[in-house]
Amino acid sequence: MLRTTPYPDSYGDKPGHDTRGSARAVPLDPAPRLAALWQAIAPHMADLPIYNPKLTVQMTEFRRHGPWTVGVAVTPWFMNVVAIPDDPAAVPLPGGSVAIALPGAEIEATVSDLDGFGRIASASLFSPMDVFDDPAVTGVTALAALNALFGLQDEPAPALDRRRLFFGSR
Repeated sequence: MLRTTPYPDSYGDKPGHDTRGSARAVPLDPAPRLAALWQAIAPHMADLPIYNPKLTVQMTEFRRHGPWTVGVAVTPWFMNVVAIPDDPAAVPLPGGSVAIALPGAEIEATVSDLDGFGRIASASLFSPMDVFDDPAVTGVTALAALNALFGLQDEPAPALDRRRLFFGSR
């Protein structure tokens, strides 16, 4: 599922957080908060040459894997894999890097503290975003990247042979 802003703002006492006693409140769905942060940054980026005004802030769903919650963020200036650690103390300090082994690939991500959110690790897929001119295409690309990272590939269409062409599949 791919979302574009705006996001609902009805998440109870601690928006987007699971407060059931874990070492750290892990985001149930970090997409709304992350999208809101990047949406707020967008006007400040608009005058920079890396900003693509044809695009919007979009987020894929986030999926759990081991001690990480992983998704893909699209902004008019980048498309990044974003990984949120369950325990920020277990990853390097901001500026360091961390290897994240996912079912479909291992990525090397840079750790940062995102103002208004907390510790994340991110790996660039595209930046700048000048190769894109359609938010629908960035959405499909982001979801395909997330699926590939989790080892989920689209099944290829069955080969068409003469029998199938004339008689359909049986």
